[in-house]
Order: sequence, then C-alpha cells, then structure tokens
Amino acid sequence: MSRLFRVAAMLAVSALIFAPPTKGAEAENEPGLPSYINCQAGFAVIFPRAPQTRNFTYRTRTGTNLPGQQYYLEQGNDRMMVSVVQFNGGPIIDEQEMDFAANTMAMRGEVRFREAGIYDPGFPGRQLNIFMPNNRQLRGSVYMMERRLFIIEAVAEVSDFPALQFEQSISLITPEGADYDQNPGDPLRVFPCRNPPFRAG
Repeated sequence: MSRLFRVAAMLAVSALIFAPPTKGAEAENEPGLPSYINCQAGFAVIFPRAPQTRNFTYRTRTGTNLPGQQYYLEQGNDRMMVSVVQFNGGPIIDEQEMDFAANTMAMRGEVRFREAGIYDPGFPGRQLNIFMPNNRQLRGSVYMMERRLFIIEAVAEVSDFPALQFEQSISLITPEGADYDQNPGDPLRVFPCRNPPFRAG
C-alpha cells in the first residue's frame, strides 16, 4: 500500500483484512470489507459497531468557523471518531490547514511519533501517536482530499487493538466508492455504497 507511514504492526493484519474487494454485489461478501462505508462522507473504516453522528463547528487556522460532521463511538474515556469538514475555497489540498489540525491534536499529550507522509501520490497526510495520562494513547491522522479535511482519532488504553485497527483501517473514497489509495498496476478498489453505511460483523 502507498500509505508509507503505516506502522509495521498493521502489515500482517492488513494482509488478512484488506483483501481488495471486487466491484458490485460480490464485494458485500469480502471478509476484509470495512464495516462502515460512507460514500457521501468520503471514507470507509472499521467500526466495531454502528457509530453515532453529530454536527460540529470546526475552527480553521485562519479563525473561520466551518460546519462539519463527526462519526464516532464513545465508551467512558475511549473514543473512535472521524471528523469531516468541507472547505469552500482555497487549495484543493491545504497542507497548512493539515498541519494546524495535527498541531491541535499534538497539544493533548506527549507526542512520541509524528510523521508527514502520503496517503497516495499527490495526497499528503499526517500521523501522530500521542501518550496521555492514565495509560491512554491517542492514535491520530489527518488527510485532505478535494478540499475536504479528515481528522481520525482513536483514544484508548495503550496497545488497545480495536483502536489501532480503527485508525489504521481508514480508506478515503470517491462518491462512487473508489479508493483513492491505489498502487500502480493494481486493479481499482471500489467499495459498495450502501444505506445504512454500517454492516454488522
């Protein structure tokens, strides 16, 4: 895969759970298909159960307030969340805005890993591993596609596998379900758009 900064711990898992799905109805039977596929919001990810959704206001680096949506699960102090914010103008990919989002996330604890890499050629990203009080860990990433900002957060106990799986499983997709992450020569991976977007395991 071309997400160069994916941690080594997920490589073996990816080989098992991310076999490329085929287009159409057959894809529904692929064992590696993410449980949550939201083509309208532009992402697919492994949620352990159907997430809740809410609107929120995102404050940009220039102080502008923009409406956004959050797709999340919370249990006690644990959280898995994807925040999506559509920008109305400016660069298609605004790296300064991505840095701002990553810097804001970094303020929440001790940053032990931080990387600027790519989701796919032409699509930069940010990834952070942040340690927090009480043996908690924030695994986060930031991407931008077509003026749409994605902020992925998984907060759980250190070494919690579902949180690691969630953060590493994110795929950014077109409104038709096509994955932006495609290795040269590989067939295009297309996720089935469905309603509701969650499929129980």
